[in-house]
Amino acid sequence: MKIKGIDVSHWQGNINWDKVQKDGVKFAFIKATQGTSYSKVHYFKDNAKKAVKEGIHVGAYHYATFSSVSEAIKEAKYFLSVVKGFKLDYPLVLDLEEDKKGVSKKQLTDGAIAFLEVLENGGHFAMLYTGKSFLENQLDEKRLKPYALWVARYNYELGRHADIWQHTSSGRVNGISGNVDMNWSYRDFAAEIRKMRNTKPTKIATPKKETVYIVKPGDNLTKVANKYNTSVDKLVRDNKIKNKNLIYPGQKIRIK
Repeated sequence: MKIKGIDVSHWQGNINWDKVQKDGVKFAFIKATQGTSYSKVHYFKDNAKKAVKEGIHVGAYHYATFSSVSEAIKEAKYFLSVVKGFKLDYPLVLDLEEDKKGVSKKQLTDGAIAFLEVLENGGHFAMLYTGKSFLENQLDEKRLKPYALWVARYNYELGRHADIWQHTSSGRVNGISGNVDMNWSYRDFAAEIRKMRNTKPTKIATPKKETVYIVKPGDNLTKVANKYNTSVDKLVRDNKIKNKNLIYPGQKIRIK
């Protein structure tokens, strides 16, 4: 499986999404936020609506500037506040491609995991985007294995595993003036997210600890025991009945 997609930000300017869709683009990631404030939020909101209207699967990404867990959580919450209200059918993405403050690999990975956990706890499909070299040298990749992975490498081959490969930054697509990032997705994320949303949590019924049966005329303990798939001896024991052959109408029998 190889699905054609793009990712865009305000640098792409006005986009004709009808032409983009007719050029075979099936999905698009649109930049929504950066840090904890971003002046181009309107670009995401406007283009997400237009792309969805044309039948393109849409995801959103956040450009990270954090260097600690606390900063990562603040950025994740800001990201969610912007994409709230959009029923996106591709993942929400953490775009982590630089270590501006020169923190350790552990510290940066801790922040990434904290960010992705906020997305997942919000009920979203979380994904990490980064460059191949950055992933392999600046992050603890083993700890990030639970998350879907989108990797950038501008080469004739990716040379490693990824769920999405960003293979060039100089692609051309009808409906967009100038260059655009091009991607191949090896998973049908739209189908996975649709299934995730349609899967309801299984409710496990808690059995009642005790049922109370009111004895009716003509009843005996054998009838009651057969009705509740238990034994006469258990009924006698649980109800402290002195004479198992003597019960009376209106008597309460507890079935545990």
